[in-house]
Amino acid sequence: MTDRMSVLHAQVEQLLRSVSARPTPHPWEMSVAAYRQAGENMTALSGSVDERCTVENLTIPSREGALAARCYRPPVAGPSLRSGVVYLHGGGFVRGSLDSHDRLCRELCVQGDLIVVSVAYRLAPENPYPAAQDDAGDAFLWVSEHADKLGIDVESIAVAGDSSGGALAAGVALASRAQGPPVKAQGLLCPALDATMSSDSVERYMDGPFLTRAALEWSYDQYIPDPADRRSSFASPLLMPDLAGAPPAVIISAEVDPVADDARRYAAMLAAAGVGVLNYEYKGMPHSFPLLAGVLDDGGHAITVFARWLSDLLRGDSPYSQYAGQR
Repeated sequence: MTDRMSVLHAQVEQLLRSVSARPTPHPWEMSVAAYRQAGENMTALSGSVDERCTVENLTIPSREGALAARCYRPPVAGPSLRSGVVYLHGGGFVRGSLDSHDRLCRELCVQGDLIVVSVAYRLAPENPYPAAQDDAGDAFLWVSEHADKLGIDVESIAVAGDSSGGALAAGVALASRAQGPPVKAQGLLCPALDATMSSDSVERYMDGPFLTRAALEWSYDQYIPDPADRRSSFASPLLMPDLAGAPPAVIISAEVDPVADDARRYAAMLAAAGVGVLNYEYKGMPHSFPLLAGVLDDGGHAITVFARWLSDLLRGDSPYSQYAGQR
């Protein structure tokens, strides 16, 4: 196991010192409600909110009822139809909300000149697998069917997400090959893509920070309690045997992260299948660092890179590279 403190960025070390005075219990040591509230409290570290975009709350019908959603539109007048992104928040399938990812979605909207639809899918443990994946697929279908009314070009829609939301986004992208509607691009931020936790980084960075091996396993236990389901290609996109025909991808990852190798392996597999990949790993950064953009400079930089690369892919004017390097 690598000593994480020897490779962490100085700003991360400073943040860890500041939060060590208020230690947070492990997720299994508190109620689910308290765990969710602890996640919402982290938004104080996400940075200032860009008020320039137009925000509208929506309700999206799904096979199991209705999903809350939030639509973000860029502040500057543009073409009658813009490229769009269906965004799926992270939170280990257990927590996360429209509010916890509001700042990130605003930046994605403004910096990428994109219409972003953020979706509040059903959470575990109340709603185990495949509830969240079903909701993600239903939401993408609804946005595609209502693209004109939303001001979105139906031929230019991406699906994106961070952490567990990255797994959901990858699942929607892979499913679109067979059943549609078409996904033009997929955007994955620090994605957790293997519910069997087979990546070497799970052990290498088992102590985190911000995500530990034990917390990752606990999250999968809540969402996918049946071990057999964890080998499903839609629960674990990294286990999909054939990625040919998948949408091109933007993958942003963190070096000091139990799921770091999920991103590396998936990028390599996509490239081997002939899929365009823009892949960037931030040295010294922990899991979900873009959500800490208020205190980590690389968090803000990552959101900018993510927004611009995703926008370029949707507009068809970005070159691909199998591996774009490390910051």
